[in-house]
Amino acid sequence: MFAINRILIFFIFILFCVPFIFLFEFGVTEIFNSIENLFSINYLNLITNTLILVVSVTVTSSIIGLFLSWATEMCDLKYKKIWRILLIIPLVIPSYFAGYIFILFYGPKGEIFDFINSLGFTGNIPNIYGFWGAWVCLSSLCYPYAYLNLSAGLKSVDRKLEDASRVLGYNHFKTFYKIILPNIKTSFFAGGVLIALYTLSDFGAVSALQYNTFTLAIYTKFRSFDLNGAAASSIILVLISIPIIYYAINMSIINSSRISQRPSNLSNIKLFDLKKYQPLVQFILFIIVLISFIIPFIMIFTLISRTNLGIYETFSVIKYSSIYNTIIGSSLTGILCVIISLLVILNLSKKNTILRYFFESVMHFGFTLPGIVIALSFVYFSINYMFPIYQTWVILILGYTVLFLSTAYGPIVTSVNLIGDRYINASKSLGKGPINTLINISIPLYRPGIIKGFLNVFILTAKELPVTLILAPLNFNTLSTVIWDNLEEANFSTAGVAGLLLIIIIIIPTYLSIHIDDIKIKFINRKK
Repeated sequence: MFAINRILIFFIFILFCVPFIFLFEFGVTEIFNSIENLFSINYLNLITNTLILVVSVTVTSSIIGLFLSWATEMCDLKYKKIWRILLIIPLVIPSYFAGYIFILFYGPKGEIFDFINSLGFTGNIPNIYGFWGAWVCLSSLCYPYAYLNLSAGLKSVDRKLEDASRVLGYNHFKTFYKIILPNIKTSFFAGGVLIALYTLSDFGAVSALQYNTFTLAIYTKFRSFDLNGAAASSIILVLISIPIIYYAINMSIINSSRISQRPSNLSNIKLFDLKKYQPLVQFILFIIVLISFIIPFIMIFTLISRTNLGIYETFSVIKYSSIYNTIIGSSLTGILCVIISLLVILNLSKKNTILRYFFESVMHFGFTLPGIVIALSFVYFSINYMFPIYQTWVILILGYTVLFLSTAYGPIVTSVNLIGDRYINASKSLGKGPINTLINISIPLYRPGIIKGFLNVFILTAKELPVTLILAPLNFNTLSTVIWDNLEEANFSTAGVAGLLLIIIIIIPTYLSIHIDDIKIKFINRKK
C-alpha cells in the first residue's frame, strides 16, 4: 500500500510539472532568442503596471480589512452580525463580471452619467478605464481576504495580554498598536499574500477595464496564436511572484486561517466603546458595502429587468446544462483535490522536509499562474502525449486541480497539524489497519479542514473562466462561460441572470467555508 501511494504521489508531482515543462520549452527559448525584448519599453511598462496594481490593491485591501476587523471584533458596533455577513459577499462575485458591472455603473454613459445628466448637469465624468478603475474594482473584491484572516487572528489573540496592557495604563489604541497588532502580524501578511496572488493572476477585471498587465498580455498573445510569446510573458510573471510564493510557503499561510492553540475566551472580551464615533464607523462601513455589494447587485437586477424574455426563454438561452456542468465540475474537482491533499499529507513524512517543501512549492506555483497558462500547458500536454483526453472532462478537471489544489491543501494540513498523531498512533497500537484508521479515525478528525478545502475549491472552480474556455469539451458551457459570452455580445440581461445564478450557487458554500473555522475553535475548546 505504501509503495502504491508513493507511485501515485510521483504521478501527481509530474502532473504539477506540466505547466513548467510547457513554459520552459516555449518560453525560455523565446526569452533567450529576443533578450533585448526584456528591456524594451513594452516589457518594462508591463512589469511596472503589474507591480503598481499588485502593491496598490494589496495595501488598500489590507488597510480596509484591518479597519473592518477592528470594528466588528473589538468594538461595540451595532448590527455587527449583519455587517459581518454583508462584508464577505464580494467574495462570490467573479472579477470578470464585476469589471463589466463597474463599467456599466461608473463608466461613460453608465448609470452615474445618466443620473448626473438627469439633474441638468452636462459634461464628462472621470475616465474609469486603466489603473484607477482596476484598482478600485479589485480592492472592492479583495478586501474580504484581509478581513477574514484578520478577524480570525483577533479571535485567537490571548486577551489576557490586552488586560495586562490596560493595567499598565495603555489606552485602547495604544494597546491595539503595541499588543494586538504584533500578535496578528501573521494573519495580516496572510491576507496580503492572498490579495497579491489574486491581483497578480487576475484576468477578468483588468481585461474589462483595459489595464495592461501581464495576464492581459498573455491572453492577447494567445489570441494571436503567439504561444512562445505567451509562455515568455508567463515566465516573467512567475519570476515576479517568486518573493510572494517564497514567503507564503515558509509561513504556511496560503488560503488557510491561522488557528491558535490557545483560542481566547470570547465571552470575556471587553469591547471598545465607540460612543460619539458610532455614526462615523457605521457610515464608513455603509460606504464600503455600498461600493462592494449594494451597487453590484443593483446593477445585476437592473440588467435582468431589461430583458424582454420570459423566465423560460431566459433559462433556455442560458441552458440548464451550464448549471449542471458548473455544479458537477466544481464538485468533482473539490473531491479530487481533497483526495490528493490527504494522500500527500499522510504519506510524505514530516521528517522528509525537503521532499514535502519541494512538492508544496510546485503546488503553490500552480495557484499563482494565471488560469490561461495552466490551460495552454494542458492543451500542449494532451495534444502531444495523451490526445484521447484532449477536450474532455478529464483534462478539464486536471487543469482545475493543478490550479486550485493549494486552496484545499492549506486547510487540510492545518487540521492535520492541529490534531497531531496521537489518535492515529493509538488506533495503530490497537491493531487497526491503515484503511480502517483512515476511515474511522483520520477523516472524522480532519473533517473541518476537509470540508473547508472542498468548499474553497468548489467556489473557485465555479467562478473560473480561462481554464474552462480553453480546456472544456466542444459545446460545453458553465455559468462562467455563459456570462462571458453574453457580455462579449453585449447581451447584458442574460449575463445578469447567469451571474445571479452563479452567485446563488456559491454564496452558501462561501458562508460555510468561512464558518468552518468556528467549528475548529470549538473542537479545540472541547479537546481541552
